[in-house]
Amino acid sequence: MWRNIFYVWCMCTPIVVHARPLPDVVVPFPNPQAISYANGYLQATTFPKTVADLGFTNWMALKNRWYEPFKNMDAYHGLVVEGEEEFMERQMAQAELERVSDAENMSHDEYCDNYPLDEENCVVPSGMLDEIIASADDAQYGTEYSGPTIGGGKVIANNSTHGGSCWPAAKSSDFKNQVLTTGQYERVAPAFEKAMITLFRKEGECGIIAGDPCGYTCYGIGENCLGKNLGINVRTLTRAQAETIYYNSFWQKYNVGILPDVISGDVFLAMMASGPQTAISQFRKFLGITNGYYLGADAVAAVQNYNGDIHNRWLDVRKEFLVQVAAKKYNNRVLNGWMRAIKLKRENGCHVIPQEPLLRQ
Repeated sequence: MWRNIFYVWCMCTPIVVHARPLPDVVVPFPNPQAISYANGYLQATTFPKTVADLGFTNWMALKNRWYEPFKNMDAYHGLVVEGEEEFMERQMAQAELERVSDAENMSHDEYCDNYPLDEENCVVPSGMLDEIIASADDAQYGTEYSGPTIGGGKVIANNSTHGGSCWPAAKSSDFKNQVLTTGQYERVAPAFEKAMITLFRKEGECGIIAGDPCGYTCYGIGENCLGKNLGINVRTLTRAQAETIYYNSFWQKYNVGILPDVISGDVFLAMMASGPQTAISQFRKFLGITNGYYLGADAVAAVQNYNGDIHNRWLDVRKEFLVQVAAKKYNNRVLNGWMRAIKLKRENGCHVIPQEPLLRQ
């Protein structure tokens, strides 16, 4: 019995010799202080409410309060969208104004040279209609040029060049031989600059054109149309301001600038003649891609892969379209002027070498 008691005593007695000594500094376990609440140590709480926790009635009331300052506001102030009809009417009104002015100031022979299809005032020779249509193809091109370029760099003429320099404009026997642009976009977008040189040579300056629904027009911008849309005073418009409007409201807005230089200016000028939607839709159809009213990567790829002279083939499409419009709506009276414009555009593509260059003076 004593042996058993000895064994039990040894097992329960700590062996201090084998114990691990305590470190010199002992960090005591923290003694948290209990927070006293009126009803005990714990108190129920909730997360803050958010808009997502509102009921439907309160949510709608809050939305109404948020939108109240904008209740009667409109993101589009007096938006006037000019489609094919409006653009064509403007072309017709301008052409008619010029015709009336020419009838008053030109001799009879000179007038009939300029308006050979005016059956009321001139004797129209047989075959004259076909001759005028063919005149749109009678463009004159140069083969060599070593002078200054639009953009200041070397012209790389292919269907993939983007943002490169263009050959200078070409002189014409039918239009102003002046560079009327300010040059502010020459280094930014040379193809746009060359297209604007062409546009300013075609467009009148400022004034009211009888029959034009856009009213007072300056550099092709109508007071009641684009001018009203942009909220600008067309009557004080400068050429520099007009260039900025064309660049922002057409070249940039409709992504014309993403197209290669070989065709971008031609598409822009078609938009100025027939309206953005009509011109872009025609161009996409011409390229054989899905019809639409936008210019994107598919149009860029189609231009790059186009086999042939895309500049002149596109102007062939535009020529046929204008021939149909002139015959259907205007008894061909404006056809001669429109065909001259097609010829001017043929001679003034970005990659077209001028036979006789037109330089800024």
